Amino acid sequence: MGKIGYFCTFTPKELIKAAGFTPVRILTKNSQVSLANAHLQNYCCSQVRGCLERLLRGELDVDAVVFTRTCDSLMRLTDIWEKNSSMPVHNIEFPTKIDGRSREFLIRELYDFKGWLEELKGEEITFENLKDSIEIYSRLETLLDTIFRIKPDYELVLRAQTEDVEEVLKEAEKRVAELDEGEQPKSVKVLVTGSVCPIAEVLSLIEEVGFFIVDDLCTGSRFFKSYAESREVESLEEAMEFLAEKYLRKAPCPTKSYDGDWRFRYVLDRAKDVDAVIFLLLKFCEPHFFDYPQLKKELEKMGKKTLLLELELPIASYEQLKTRLEAFYEMVV
Repeated sequence: MGKIGYFCTFTPKELIKAAGFTPVRILTKNSQVSLANAHLQNYCCSQVRGCLERLLRGELDVDAVVFTRTCDSLMRLTDIWEKNSSMPVHNIEFPTKIDGRSREFLIRELYDFKGWLEELKGEEITFENLKDSIEIYSRLETLLDTIFRIKPDYELVLRAQTEDVEEVLKEAEKRVAELDEGEQPKSVKVLVTGSVCPIAEVLSLIEEVGFFIVDDLCTGSRFFKSYAESREVESLEEAMEFLAEKYLRKAPCPTKSYDGDWRFRYVLDRAKDVDAVIFLLLKFCEPHFFDYPQLKKELEKMGKKTLLLELELPIASYEQLKTRLEAFYEMVV
Protein backbone atom coordinates (compact mmCIF):
# COMPACT_ATOMS: atom_id res chain seq x y z
CA MET A 1 0.00 0.00 0.00
CA GLY A 2 1.42 3.39 -0.99
CA LYS A 3 1.28 6.59 1.03
CA ILE A 4 -0.25 9.92 0.09
CA GLY A 5 0.85 13.03 1.93
CA TYR A 6 -1.55 15.79 2.86
CA PHE A 7 -1.15 19.10 4.69
CA CYS A 8 -4.56 20.27 5.86
CA THR A 9 -7.22 18.81 8.17
CA PHE A 10 -9.81 19.66 5.50
CA THR A 11 -8.37 16.91 3.27
CA PRO A 12 -10.85 13.99 2.91
CA LYS A 13 -8.67 11.22 4.32
CA GLU A 14 -11.50 8.72 3.93
CA LEU A 15 -11.17 8.82 0.13
CA ILE A 16 -7.40 8.31 0.32
CA LYS A 17 -7.82 5.23 2.50
CA ALA A 18 -10.69 3.89 0.40
CA ALA A 19 -8.42 4.06 -2.65
CA GLY A 20 -5.94 1.74 -0.92
CA PHE A 21 -3.42 4.37 0.19
CA THR A 22 -2.28 5.38 3.68
CA PRO A 23 -2.98 9.09 4.38
CA VAL A 24 0.07 10.72 6.00
CA ARG A 25 -0.08 14.31 7.17
CA ILE A 26 3.15 16.12 6.36
CA LEU A 27 4.31 18.20 9.31
CA THR A 28 7.48 20.11 9.96
CA LYS A 29 10.15 18.77 12.29
CA ASN A 30 11.76 20.63 15.16
CA SER A 31 14.94 21.16 13.18
CA GLN A 32 16.82 23.85 11.28
CA VAL A 33 15.73 24.91 7.79
CA SER A 34 18.39 25.65 5.21
CA LEU A 35 17.58 24.26 1.75
CA ALA A 36 14.03 25.63 1.73
CA ASN A 37 15.33 29.17 2.22
CA ALA A 38 16.35 29.23 -1.44
CA HIS A 39 12.71 28.84 -2.45
CA LEU A 40 10.66 30.60 0.25
CA GLN A 41 10.85 33.93 2.03
CA ASN A 42 11.91 33.77 5.66
CA TYR A 43 8.55 35.30 6.62
CA CYS A 44 6.72 32.12 5.61
CA CYS A 45 5.71 30.09 8.64
CA SER A 46 7.79 27.21 10.02
CA GLN A 47 5.22 24.64 8.86
CA VAL A 48 5.51 25.60 5.18
CA ARG A 49 9.28 26.04 5.20
CA GLY A 50 9.83 22.91 7.29
CA CYS A 51 7.72 20.68 5.03
CA LEU A 52 9.59 21.86 1.95
CA GLU A 53 12.86 21.26 3.79
CA ARG A 54 11.85 17.66 4.41
CA LEU A 55 11.10 17.20 0.71
CA LEU A 56 14.41 18.70 -0.40
CA ARG A 57 16.31 16.56 2.10
CA GLY A 58 14.62 13.41 0.81
CA GLU A 59 13.03 12.64 4.18
CA LEU A 60 9.46 12.07 3.00
CA ASP A 61 8.19 8.54 2.47
CA VAL A 62 5.14 9.38 0.33
CA ASP A 63 4.23 8.55 -3.25
CA ALA A 64 2.08 11.60 -3.98
CA VAL A 65 0.73 14.67 -2.22
CA VAL A 66 -2.57 16.52 -2.08
CA PHE A 67 -2.89 20.21 -1.29
CA THR A 68 -6.16 21.66 0.01
CA ARG A 69 -6.87 25.37 -0.37
CA THR A 70 -6.01 27.03 2.92
CA CYS A 71 -3.54 29.89 3.47
CA ASP A 72 -1.59 31.76 0.77
CA SER A 73 1.76 30.33 1.85
CA LEU A 74 0.59 26.74 1.61
CA MET A 75 -1.06 27.33 -1.75
CA ARG A 76 2.14 28.82 -3.19
CA LEU A 77 4.02 25.83 -1.85
CA THR A 78 2.08 23.74 -4.40
CA ASP A 79 3.96 25.27 -7.35
CA ILE A 80 7.34 25.00 -5.64
CA TRP A 81 6.63 21.37 -4.72
CA GLU A 82 5.83 20.45 -8.32
CA LYS A 83 9.01 22.09 -9.60
CA ASN A 84 11.20 20.26 -7.07
CA SER A 85 9.59 16.83 -7.05
CA SER A 86 8.54 14.18 -9.52
CA MET A 87 5.69 12.93 -7.32
CA PRO A 88 2.07 13.44 -8.48
CA VAL A 89 0.36 16.49 -6.97
CA HIS A 90 -3.36 17.21 -6.68
CA ASN A 91 -5.15 20.37 -5.57
CA ILE A 92 -8.53 20.32 -3.83
CA GLU A 93 -10.15 23.73 -4.22
CA PHE A 94 -11.89 23.65 -0.85
CA PRO A 95 -14.35 26.57 -0.58
CA THR A 96 -13.00 29.57 1.30
CA LYS A 97 -16.46 31.00 1.90
CA ILE A 98 -18.64 28.46 3.65
CA ASP A 99 -22.28 29.18 2.80
CA GLY A 100 -25.27 27.57 1.11
CA ARG A 101 -23.46 27.23 -2.21
CA SER A 102 -20.41 25.45 -0.82
CA ARG A 103 -21.89 21.95 -0.63
CA GLU A 104 -22.44 21.31 -4.34
CA PHE A 105 -19.09 22.86 -5.21
CA LEU A 106 -17.25 20.66 -2.72
CA ILE A 107 -19.05 17.52 -3.89
CA ARG A 108 -17.71 18.18 -7.41
CA GLU A 109 -14.22 18.67 -6.00
CA LEU A 110 -14.48 15.37 -4.10
CA TYR A 111 -15.44 13.53 -7.28
CA ASP A 112 -12.44 15.09 -9.05
CA PHE A 113 -10.21 13.93 -6.19
CA LYS A 114 -11.76 10.47 -6.35
CA GLY A 115 -10.96 10.26 -10.06
CA TRP A 116 -7.35 11.31 -9.48
CA LEU A 117 -6.91 8.68 -6.78
CA GLU A 118 -8.43 5.99 -9.02
CA GLU A 119 -6.10 6.91 -11.86
CA LEU A 120 -3.14 6.86 -9.48
CA LYS A 121 -4.09 3.47 -8.05
CA GLY A 122 -5.38 1.93 -11.26
CA GLU A 123 -8.50 0.74 -9.42
CA GLU A 124 -11.98 2.08 -8.82
CA ILE A 125 -12.94 3.25 -5.34
CA THR A 126 -15.89 1.04 -4.42
CA PHE A 127 -18.79 2.06 -2.20
CA GLU A 128 -17.93 -0.74 0.21
CA ASN A 129 -14.36 0.49 0.64
CA LEU A 130 -15.48 4.09 1.09
CA LYS A 131 -18.14 3.12 3.62
CA ASP A 132 -15.60 1.10 5.61
CA SER A 133 -13.16 4.02 5.53
CA ILE A 134 -15.82 6.47 6.74
CA GLU A 135 -16.71 4.14 9.61
CA ILE A 136 -13.06 3.66 10.66
CA TYR A 137 -12.41 7.39 10.79
CA SER A 138 -15.71 8.03 12.54
CA ARG A 139 -14.78 5.50 15.23
CA LEU A 140 -11.31 7.00 15.65
CA GLU A 141 -12.67 10.54 15.87
CA THR A 142 -15.21 9.54 18.51
CA LEU A 143 -12.47 7.90 20.59
CA LEU A 144 -10.14 10.90 20.26
CA ASP A 145 -12.97 13.21 21.32
CA THR A 146 -13.50 11.09 24.44
CA ILE A 147 -9.78 11.06 25.21
CA PHE A 148 -9.41 14.83 24.82
CA ARG A 149 -12.42 15.47 27.04
CA ILE A 150 -10.84 13.51 29.89
CA LYS A 151 -7.08 13.75 29.32
CA PRO A 152 -5.71 15.18 26.03
CA ASP A 153 -3.10 12.98 24.35
CA TYR A 154 -1.09 14.91 21.78
CA GLU A 155 1.27 12.07 20.96
CA LEU A 156 -1.71 9.92 19.99
CA VAL A 157 -3.47 12.56 17.89
CA LEU A 158 -0.24 13.28 16.00
CA ARG A 159 0.15 9.55 15.35
CA ALA A 160 -3.44 9.49 14.06
CA GLN A 161 -2.40 12.03 11.45
CA THR A 162 0.90 10.45 10.42
CA GLU A 163 0.51 6.67 10.81
CA ASP A 164 -1.80 3.88 9.65
CA VAL A 165 -5.25 4.75 10.98
CA GLU A 166 -6.24 1.19 11.85
CA GLU A 167 -3.19 0.70 14.06
CA VAL A 168 -3.85 3.99 15.84
CA LEU A 169 -7.51 3.02 16.22
CA LYS A 170 -6.46 -0.05 18.21
CA GLU A 171 -4.30 2.12 20.46
CA ALA A 172 -7.12 4.64 20.92
CA GLU A 173 -9.53 1.87 21.93
CA LYS A 174 -7.00 0.67 24.49
CA ARG A 175 -6.50 4.19 25.87
CA VAL A 176 -10.24 4.77 26.26
CA ALA A 177 -10.63 1.46 28.08
CA GLU A 178 -7.96 2.58 30.54
CA LEU A 179 -9.44 6.06 31.13
CA ASP A 180 -11.30 6.88 34.30
CA GLU A 181 -14.51 8.57 33.11
CA GLY A 182 -15.00 9.91 36.60
CA GLU A 183 -11.57 11.52 36.75
CA GLN A 184 -11.82 15.19 37.52
CA PRO A 185 -9.68 17.50 35.38
CA LYS A 186 -7.33 19.96 37.00
CA SER A 187 -9.20 22.92 38.41
CA VAL A 188 -7.41 25.52 36.25
CA LYS A 189 -8.63 25.15 32.67
CA VAL A 190 -7.04 26.88 29.71
CA LEU A 191 -8.29 27.05 26.15
CA VAL A 192 -5.32 26.54 23.82
CA THR A 193 -6.28 27.86 20.41
CA GLY A 194 -4.10 28.26 17.37
CA SER A 195 -2.35 26.80 14.39
CA VAL A 196 -0.16 23.79 13.71
CA CYS A 197 1.87 22.52 16.67
CA PRO A 198 3.59 19.24 15.76
CA ILE A 199 5.75 19.33 18.90
CA ALA A 200 3.83 17.52 21.65
CA GLU A 201 6.38 18.63 24.26
CA VAL A 202 5.03 22.20 24.03
CA LEU A 203 1.58 21.02 25.15
CA SER A 204 3.19 18.91 27.87
CA LEU A 205 4.76 22.07 29.28
CA ILE A 206 1.34 23.71 29.52
CA GLU A 207 0.05 20.71 31.46
CA GLU A 208 3.14 20.49 33.67
CA VAL A 209 2.72 24.02 35.04
CA GLY A 210 -0.78 23.09 36.24
CA PHE A 211 -3.29 23.71 33.44
CA PHE A 212 -5.94 21.35 32.06
CA ILE A 213 -6.09 21.94 28.30
CA VAL A 214 -9.31 22.58 26.41
CA ASP A 215 -8.11 22.21 22.84
CA ASP A 216 -8.67 24.20 19.66
CA LEU A 217 -5.50 23.46 17.67
CA CYS A 218 -5.12 22.54 14.01
CA THR A 219 -3.08 19.47 14.98
CA GLY A 220 -5.32 18.75 17.97
CA SER A 221 -9.11 18.72 18.16
CA ARG A 222 -9.61 20.45 14.80
CA PHE A 223 -8.22 17.26 13.24
CA PHE A 224 -11.06 15.10 14.57
CA LYS A 225 -13.99 17.39 15.42
CA SER A 226 -16.89 17.80 13.00
CA TYR A 227 -20.37 19.05 13.79
CA ALA A 228 -22.06 17.30 10.88
CA GLU A 229 -24.79 14.84 11.83
CA SER A 230 -23.49 11.28 11.58
CA ARG A 231 -25.60 8.82 9.59
CA GLU A 232 -25.54 5.56 7.69
CA VAL A 233 -24.77 5.90 3.98
CA GLU A 234 -26.42 3.54 1.51
CA SER A 235 -24.71 4.46 -1.77
CA LEU A 236 -21.57 6.03 -3.18
CA GLU A 237 -23.51 9.24 -3.86
CA GLU A 238 -24.68 9.42 -0.25
CA ALA A 239 -21.14 8.76 0.97
CA MET A 240 -19.75 11.63 -1.12
CA GLU A 241 -22.50 13.94 0.07
CA PHE A 242 -21.81 12.98 3.67
CA LEU A 243 -18.08 13.71 3.27
CA ALA A 244 -18.85 17.16 1.86
CA GLU A 245 -21.14 17.93 4.81
CA LYS A 246 -18.64 16.53 7.32
CA TYR A 247 -15.75 18.67 6.10
CA LEU A 248 -17.83 21.81 5.70
CA ARG A 249 -18.90 21.38 9.34
CA LYS A 250 -15.46 20.64 10.74
CA ALA A 251 -14.38 22.66 13.77
CA PRO A 252 -13.94 26.09 12.16
CA CYS A 253 -10.61 27.39 10.90
CA PRO A 254 -9.56 31.04 10.39
CA THR A 255 -8.66 30.28 6.75
CA LYS A 256 -12.41 30.06 6.08
CA SER A 257 -15.20 32.63 6.07
CA TYR A 258 -18.35 31.33 7.74
CA ASP A 259 -21.92 32.56 7.75
CA GLY A 260 -22.70 34.16 11.08
CA ASP A 261 -19.00 34.50 11.95
CA TRP A 262 -18.92 30.92 13.25
CA ARG A 263 -15.17 30.88 13.87
CA PHE A 264 -15.39 33.77 16.37
CA ARG A 265 -18.51 32.43 18.03
CA TYR A 266 -16.90 28.99 18.31
CA VAL A 267 -13.78 30.25 20.09
CA LEU A 268 -15.75 32.48 22.45
CA ASP A 269 -18.12 29.63 23.27
CA ARG A 270 -15.22 27.23 23.96
CA ALA A 271 -13.78 29.85 26.32
CA LYS A 272 -16.90 30.22 28.49
CA ASP A 273 -15.93 27.59 31.04
CA VAL A 274 -12.15 28.09 31.14
CA ASP A 275 -10.04 30.31 33.35
CA ALA A 276 -7.64 31.54 30.68
CA VAL A 277 -6.77 31.38 26.97
CA ILE A 278 -3.41 30.69 25.34
CA PHE A 279 -2.98 31.65 21.70
CA LEU A 280 -0.41 29.13 20.47
CA LEU A 281 0.55 30.49 17.06
CA LEU A 282 3.34 29.79 14.61
CA LYS A 283 5.20 32.95 13.75
CA PHE A 284 3.92 34.43 10.46
CA CYS A 285 0.68 32.38 10.54
CA GLU A 286 -1.35 35.18 8.98
CA PRO A 287 -4.90 33.74 9.21
CA HIS A 288 -4.61 33.21 12.96
CA PHE A 289 -2.85 36.52 13.58
CA PHE A 290 -5.54 38.42 11.65
CA ASP A 291 -8.09 37.12 14.15
CA TYR A 292 -5.94 37.48 17.24
CA PRO A 293 -6.47 41.19 18.19
CA GLN A 294 -10.27 41.01 18.04
CA LEU A 295 -10.46 37.64 19.78
CA LYS A 296 -8.13 38.84 22.53
CA LYS A 297 -10.28 41.93 23.06
CA GLU A 298 -13.53 39.92 23.25
CA LEU A 299 -12.03 37.28 25.54
CA GLU A 300 -10.70 39.90 27.94
CA LYS A 301 -14.16 41.48 27.99
CA MET A 302 -15.33 38.07 29.23
CA GLY A 303 -12.78 38.34 32.05
CA LYS A 304 -10.34 35.79 30.62
CA LYS A 305 -6.59 36.16 31.04
CA THR A 306 -4.81 35.69 27.70
CA LEU A 307 -1.28 34.79 26.65
CA LEU A 308 0.25 34.84 23.17
CA LEU A 309 2.85 32.10 22.68
CA GLU A 310 4.47 32.70 19.32
CA LEU A 311 6.47 29.69 18.15
CA GLU A 312 9.28 29.58 15.61
CA LEU A 313 10.63 26.12 14.87
CA PRO A 314 13.10 24.84 15.82
CA ILE A 315 12.33 25.89 19.39
CA ALA A 316 15.31 27.73 20.81
CA SER A 317 14.56 27.26 24.52
CA TYR A 318 11.99 25.10 26.28
CA GLU A 319 13.05 26.68 29.56
CA GLN A 320 12.05 30.11 28.29
CA LEU A 321 8.64 28.76 27.27
CA LYS A 322 8.20 27.11 30.65
CA THR A 323 9.11 30.31 32.50
CA ARG A 324 6.48 32.27 30.57
CA LEU A 325 3.87 29.59 31.20
CA GLU A 326 4.68 29.45 34.92
CA ALA A 327 4.33 33.22 35.18
CA PHE A 328 1.02 33.10 33.32
CA TYR A 329 -0.27 30.33 35.58
CA GLU A 330 0.55 32.44 38.64
CA MET A 331 -1.40 35.34 37.12
CA VAL A 332 -4.43 33.12 36.55
CA VAL A 333 -4.56 31.46 39.98
